[in-house]
Amino acid sequence: MSKKRAGDVSKGIHKSHGLIPGLPSELAIECLVRVPHRFQSAMKSVSRSWRSLLSDSSLTKDRRRCGKAELLLCLVQPLTPPNPASKAVGETLLGEKEVEDESPRVSGTPRFGLSVYNATMSTWNRVAFPDRQIPLFCECVAVQASGKILLIGGWDPETLQPVKDVYILELAGEGSGRRWRKGASMNEARSFFACASVGSTKVYVAGGHDDQKNALRSAEVYDVEKDEWLMLPPMTEGRDECQGLAMGPKIAHLHFDKGGPLSAHLFDSYTVGMELGFCVLSGYGTESQGRFRSDGEVYDPVTDSWSRIENVWPFPDTSPRGRVAGEIRGSSSKLWCFTDTKSEWETEDESGKWRLDLESMQLPVTRSSVYGGSLGGEAVVMIGGGSESEGRGTMMRKTSEKWSRVHEIPFGFSTLPFSHASIYV
Repeated sequence: MSKKRAGDVSKGIHKSHGLIPGLPSELAIECLVRVPHRFQSAMKSVSRSWRSLLSDSSLTKDRRRCGKAELLLCLVQPLTPPNPASKAVGETLLGEKEVEDESPRVSGTPRFGLSVYNATMSTWNRVAFPDRQIPLFCECVAVQASGKILLIGGWDPETLQPVKDVYILELAGEGSGRRWRKGASMNEARSFFACASVGSTKVYVAGGHDDQKNALRSAEVYDVEKDEWLMLPPMTEGRDECQGLAMGPKIAHLHFDKGGPLSAHLFDSYTVGMELGFCVLSGYGTESQGRFRSDGEVYDPVTDSWSRIENVWPFPDTSPRGRVAGEIRGSSSKLWCFTDTKSEWETEDESGKWRLDLESMQLPVTRSSVYGGSLGGEAVVMIGGGSESEGRGTMMRKTSEKWSRVHEIPFGFSTLPFSHASIYV
């Protein structure tokens, strides 16, 4: 922890007889930042000085500095039906007492939940939700700088119509440990849209479709700190089932893999002052459903305009949704994608400011029940369970040129997710 922060906490410590009796404040702080995340909510009730320390925005950075930060993979996934041979999956708030899931199931209608894999502790949890069901096919977005997980848009579980809703879960800061809260709604209801966290405070959405299945051109940006949405200029084309990603000027790299889907992930360690863009990849128009475009569009926040980028998705029969992943670090960017081909090329947008370098890598399996993404800067894949009775899957990670088994996915969590995001706590 910084000397200034330690000094600020120390001032409050003398009034509350110290963080930990008998220990210097600096040493006590070093002890508390190492406590596992699941205990932090309860620890805030110990004293004002503990609450102040554990609610500080720099806590996660301090935990990462000392190697004690935990990496969470948050998954919006369809829930598996009950298996008589297995224990039912309860719902928690990442550390609270587990409660049984007694919500009714509607025959023929999928039910979604938010699952959290703690990659540091190798544990799985289902996060309790106020309405018992999260919106179907909603987008999951992590905002690392403020320690928030957002669920945006999707379908109403009862009417199956697109919604404008935004739900926010605080994992860090003053509100951490509390239940879900509603954020400001989008200006337009949409589902199957492009979405990405860009920079430290912005979340962009674009495209998707409305309640009449019309492909949308509209786009908007959410300011996490102000809790407000702002409409952006519309894209040139309507794009349904498109994929969103953040990209840096002239530094982005896109990787293609053989097999199953992959998703975008943006780290918070981009170069200070670098203006990142928002890329909407592929999608299809209202009259050409299922025929995916080969181009994309990039929004430039500096010029408040879109530019077209050609030859980024030459796979007309394959959806790019959930297939793009990667990271942005410093002055370089890497993005991955899964397809059935292996090739390399690069392309620039019409303004010459944004470039994508495309490269392929091989997945560990060829079966269709595979979902891939980025976790902690590495490519990972989820392989679904082999059978309903077995109900288990596998998590694999790629290091260098090899895939290695990381974790066996327990029953109740092995269905392939619709969207995902990862965050350090």
